Amino acid sequence: MFLRILIALLFMFFIGVQKAFCADLYIEDAIIDNSDKVILIRGTGNYKSDKTYTYTPNPESNSTKLINNITSFTMSNPYRFVLDIPNAALAGSSRNYKVTNSKTIQSVQLAQFSANPDIARVVVTLKSADLFTKFKVYSDGANIVLKYSDPVVDNSIQYKFYTTSGDMDKNATLQNTSAVVTYNNTGEELDLKPRLQTKYYLSQISQNSDGLILRGLGAVSYQRAVYNDDNTSAYLILDNADVAAKLENKSYNIPSSDRDIKATLTITKPTDKKVKLTLNGENLKDYRFVVSPDGQCLFISHRGYIINTIFSTNSAKIDSYSVSRTQTGYKIFDFVFNQSVTYDVFELGDNFYFDINNLGDYNEQAFEKFLKDSELNIQVIKISSDKTRFVIPASGLNFSYANVESNAKSIKLCFREKPAIQKPQTDPNEIIIVDNSSKNKPKENIKNVKDDEKVESTEILYIPKTDDKDKKEEKPQKPKRKKDTTISSMKKVVIDPGHGGADSGAIGGGVYYEKTINLEIAKLVEERLAKKDVYVYMTRTKDETLSLEDRVVYSNELNPDIFVSLHANSTVNSDIIGLEVHYYREESLELARSVHEYFASDKNLKKWQTNDRGIIKSRFYVINHTESPAILIEVGFLSNSSERAKLLTKDRQNEIADSIVKGILEYLKVNDK
Repeated sequence: MFLRILIALLFMFFIGVQKAFCADLYIEDAIIDNSDKVILIRGTGNYKSDKTYTYTPNPESNSTKLINNITSFTMSNPYRFVLDIPNAALAGSSRNYKVTNSKTIQSVQLAQFSANPDIARVVVTLKSADLFTKFKVYSDGANIVLKYSDPVVDNSIQYKFYTTSGDMDKNATLQNTSAVVTYNNTGEELDLKPRLQTKYYLSQISQNSDGLILRGLGAVSYQRAVYNDDNTSAYLILDNADVAAKLENKSYNIPSSDRDIKATLTITKPTDKKVKLTLNGENLKDYRFVVSPDGQCLFISHRGYIINTIFSTNSAKIDSYSVSRTQTGYKIFDFVFNQSVTYDVFELGDNFYFDINNLGDYNEQAFEKFLKDSELNIQVIKISSDKTRFVIPASGLNFSYANVESNAKSIKLCFREKPAIQKPQTDPNEIIIVDNSSKNKPKENIKNVKDDEKVESTEILYIPKTDDKDKKEEKPQKPKRKKDTTISSMKKVVIDPGHGGADSGAIGGGVYYEKTINLEIAKLVEERLAKKDVYVYMTRTKDETLSLEDRVVYSNELNPDIFVSLHANSTVNSDIIGLEVHYYREESLELARSVHEYFASDKNLKKWQTNDRGIIKSRFYVINHTESPAILIEVGFLSNSSERAKLLTKDRQNEIADSIVKGILEYLKVNDK
């Protein structure tokens, strides 16, 4: 009897599983954005199919509908906005999200409305009937976005709209809204502090007579544009962003009333959290990327059109300026406005440009005081009747990010002084093997781009005095700084696990791949540096193929403090063992020495029973073409059976990682306590 019941239960379970897997889309969760503007219904698969059914969606009505797309309707007593998703099955049991701190919604329910056909239902209970008209639905087939608020950035939202590296607070939540989830089958309650998968969803592109308007939800953030040598191709990364499927892999002409100005924009999605905008044309550095006051639109156009276009009839005024310094050596410039502004930033040559496109009064008296506090020769230029440009000489500064607060009423620019480059003293007792093939290498041509930016209808409003007397007063002799004993949370390191994917690197014993060892040690280095509040970026985190150019471009975009590439060695002579640290450019020698001191210490050489093969000047591609100080470390020889066996152990890998991290922290002057 028991056996019959068991067989029957198993048969019923099999039928249920088989039925569940008939759906084309599986609804996993509802994510209620903390900005109280958007709900994301997250799924896997795609509801779009050739299946068609008729059903009665609303019990208050006897009408039937043909279902082959998302259906939405409203209900009263209480006020509800209902969404039916076709060919969809709900993962888990039905559930209710009781929303707190929302001005619009009371709760969100997920349920399986029908199993034949498969229809998942989303019910949003509202606080008033007038909110019905605010609901908009967007979908890429797998994820459904419900937008239910006006398209403005909440006053409490703070976000970075521009960085050199893409450090966009990827894990930051927005504001206010949270929920208590009750699972109907168990009654279990769970406090929920949800967040959207990205901070920006690009949903629409439109053209006007002289540009493209990219529209979306959330807050757009973009990295510094990257240009090719002849200025005919460029790309811009929207970080922590997603794009509607209908826009992906599409190209658009950027309109211009000037027939001689031609450019196109192509939209791709290189990763789950990045949208890539690629421009092709001529003189692409003449194009600007203007952010709207609500942070949800990006206007791309030629600078000539932008200068001659009025973006807002409400002219803003600067209420105040301020400059502050952090303990980690950063300068923060803060501009506070009386109302929201539209703006763009760009970098050319040794200057950083900050354009405000609806600024009437730049508050001269406050600016002069700010100028003295900032200790920089900042210029303010009126480039048209409603537009003002701030030119910040950045030759001695590293730009970090531009931050927006309070609905674009406050913009912060973050800089750090570049360290002075000192010629390292040569230690006659140190082993340095020089690769003679690298001598007499011609220096790369560095194009002077100071004059590339031309401004129409300029009026110089204020240029600081720069006579000798002022220079002496502005730049007093600074005392020598003691070694910083605090942990810096702003250092950035790129770790490059060599090889990967189709490129296995050296193969020891016929089965042990260099690419695997490189990645294992790199992850250990990453883990240890992260505990010291160092930002660590990995060129790869899994077994994937990357070209040398990919690694260099990735690092140069991030503009890190250092670049470290990890490798294992191999040679036809199986007797050779030992450790090597390679560098190429002179500014990398100090880093090489610092890491070598710990990595190839007498203690390690004795414990690991290996040799120190020294610091070697080598023209490896990645350490030759990266712009930051860069080294390549060879952790041992896979071609030697004894050394290979040790390199494969966790103990040896941990010890290697420890020693490399100590050298990096010493070079970065980060406290290793």
